[in-house]
Amino acid sequence: MKLKQIASALAIMGMAPLALADFTIQDIRVEGLQRTEPSTVFSYLPVKVGDQFSDSRSEEIIKKLYDTGFFDDIRVETAGNQVLLTVVERPTISTINISGAKTLPNDGIKKTLESMGLVQSQYFNPATLSQAIAALKQEYVSRGKQSVKITPTVTKLARNRVSIDINIEEGKTTKISRIEFEGNRHFSDRKLRGKMSSSDGGLFAWLTHSNTFNEQKFAQDMQRISEFYQNNGYFDFRIVDTEVQSNADKTEQTVKVIVHEGERFRLGKVTIAGDTKEVPKEELDKLLVKGGKWYERSQLTAALERVQNRMGQAGYAFSEVSVQPMPNSETQTVDFVLNVEPGRKIYVNEIHISGNNKTRDEVVRRELRQMEAAPYDLAKLQRSKERVELLGYFDNVQFDAVPLSGTPDQVDLNMNLTERSTGSLDLSAGWVQDTGLVLSAGVAQDNLFGTGKSLAARASRSKTSLNGSLSFTDPYFTPDGVSLGYDIYGRTYDARKSSGSTKQYKTTTVGVGARMGVPITEYDRVNFGLAAEHLTVNTYNNPPKRYFDFIRENGELGADGSGKFNGWLYKGTIGWGRNKTDSALWPTRGYLTGINGEIALPGSKLRYYTLTHNQTWFFPLSKSFTLMLGGEVGYGNSYGKTKEMPFFENFYGGGLGSVRGYESSSLGPKVYDRYGDRISYGGNRKANVTAELLFPMPGMSDSRTVRWSLFADAGSVWDNKTYTDNDNDTYGEDRRRQNVYGLGSKHKSTFKEELRYSAGAAFTWLSPIGPLKFSYAYPLKKKETDELKRFQFQLGTTF
Repeated sequence: MKLKQIASALAIMGMAPLALADFTIQDIRVEGLQRTEPSTVFSYLPVKVGDQFSDSRSEEIIKKLYDTGFFDDIRVETAGNQVLLTVVERPTISTINISGAKTLPNDGIKKTLESMGLVQSQYFNPATLSQAIAALKQEYVSRGKQSVKITPTVTKLARNRVSIDINIEEGKTTKISRIEFEGNRHFSDRKLRGKMSSSDGGLFAWLTHSNTFNEQKFAQDMQRISEFYQNNGYFDFRIVDTEVQSNADKTEQTVKVIVHEGERFRLGKVTIAGDTKEVPKEELDKLLVKGGKWYERSQLTAALERVQNRMGQAGYAFSEVSVQPMPNSETQTVDFVLNVEPGRKIYVNEIHISGNNKTRDEVVRRELRQMEAAPYDLAKLQRSKERVELLGYFDNVQFDAVPLSGTPDQVDLNMNLTERSTGSLDLSAGWVQDTGLVLSAGVAQDNLFGTGKSLAARASRSKTSLNGSLSFTDPYFTPDGVSLGYDIYGRTYDARKSSGSTKQYKTTTVGVGARMGVPITEYDRVNFGLAAEHLTVNTYNNPPKRYFDFIRENGELGADGSGKFNGWLYKGTIGWGRNKTDSALWPTRGYLTGINGEIALPGSKLRYYTLTHNQTWFFPLSKSFTLMLGGEVGYGNSYGKTKEMPFFENFYGGGLGSVRGYESSSLGPKVYDRYGDRISYGGNRKANVTAELLFPMPGMSDSRTVRWSLFADAGSVWDNKTYTDNDNDTYGEDRRRQNVYGLGSKHKSTFKEELRYSAGAAFTWLSPIGPLKFSYAYPLKKKETDELKRFQFQLGTTF
């Protein structure tokens, strides 16, 4: 009989067991293995050949092997200097089948089970199954399925396997039948229910499931009510208790919230205490909220954050500010002392960048304003985050400060990036009356090979036009941020090919240019540009009157009425821009402003200039809503020997970026051509304003991909000229004297006369091929001669 068996027999007989003599292990054998490799078992054993064996080691072996989850039974026996392990392996899971699930998808349930260790080909543990069923039931309960029944069935199969069948009887959804409050003297139940996302019914409750009790959502509702009271002066407010009662079949619930309102307090003095190091207390005092008004918790929280941020700017990254309230029941005021504990001044050791799988480190690092080996500065850190986001290469930029082990005054900064697609593909097709099929394509890469350089090629073709361009930009041509770009472009428009048209003219433009941007300050940039382009304008037979006049004044007319303008234009551009927004794709605060001028320089065949100014503001109304206000004005004119602004350099209005709801480039003064078609000449003056409320797609967790907006647009394109019947081309006797605005009338193109309004909604999607924007606008001020287009879309820009 083996020693361990003898010891057991003695114990049964009531005799003191003999202690097993320690021995040196010479061999370890394992029996009962079917699927598990012996080497795997040996790797978990706390002993090995050559170790001393005792009773305590036997218990340790059993515990270690049970902890693996591989075995149902483990026996340890000894024979001589050998240790014999006899195991019974747990079965493996062959299949997991789910039936009856409707509220939760089967795939989602299987992922939940997998996260807890219940997955095909893994060892089956009944305890794990029980835990998984309990977690699954809790998930159903949180979704309002209080009466859910989940029944697991385990079936043994050949070769030590099992199949698991989980049958789910979801039952009816438990609805909130009533929400009531107790202890509320100053605000009604209806007022308080309005602060909650949970409700006891309503017109859209079936759609939002707001009348389904959810513990997490209910906890958030209680927080909202607490914030509501404390932002209205009730410093002592607290929620005493909540009672949730269900009916017998668990289909309805009554929720009762017991509150203690307390008295209403005014804010007294808010002072700074503690050691603020080199930050003057007087400076921190300016960041505090003044007393006298009703106590608002949100204002105090904002002041607390401002103080911590200011300490962070001074290098105290881990400063703490504790709040000590001192209420006075007699005066109904509450004072606060903000005690600052700065801790050590922190320096940045290294900055580690991750997530930039395509973008080179240097592209990111040159935007950073927080430097390594420099004091930690929260303001510089925030500006670094903004500048990297403004690149447009990343959807999310986060900094984490990690204390350096053994060096309490240093941290490493981990910069985590979420890279987005920086390439865009623009493909579109359309049908235009008289022109037919229009095809356009564009390919752009804003982060070429991860270098931050951009390259774009675009082309479009129709029966009447052919356009192409190639652009390259290096944003860091010099290390200090001077950018350099080049453009090559060509455009051809042949009106003769338009179906049924007798507009006998053609324009051809070929040009090259170079651009340079010079950073002046952290937010300001001045841009310069030079371009040379060759312009050819041919007229053949009866072109529009203004185009004919242009040839007569600047080109050569033939005996048959045809004409030609042919010459070089040397263009110079200069502009100033300031960008103080917080994102390149989804701005929520800050503003954009720019002033730009273009001039056809002396030596050009034509001489003219244009000036434009644009301004856009972003105001965060809440965490989800942003108000955007924008406007643009422009003026152009000729100078020198050129008597009138060339028609092809006029401003045009209508469509996206101007006044939505009107056909693109259709606003401004209009005349009839020789064959009765309306022509928009554009104008040398323009003014546009827009207001847009931006908000995320309801129900979408990713608010950085899709958003909606409501907008109102207004704009005008005019030239201050008076148009009469003589400005129209002749069209037989019945139209010889007809003006587009009425027979025998005069029309002066003024700002007020050409002003148009619209309002509507827009949808923007950062699609894999680039930003895509749809809008539907309703024109509010329109005339009979206006060309309307309520639905419009655009690929390649977000605002």
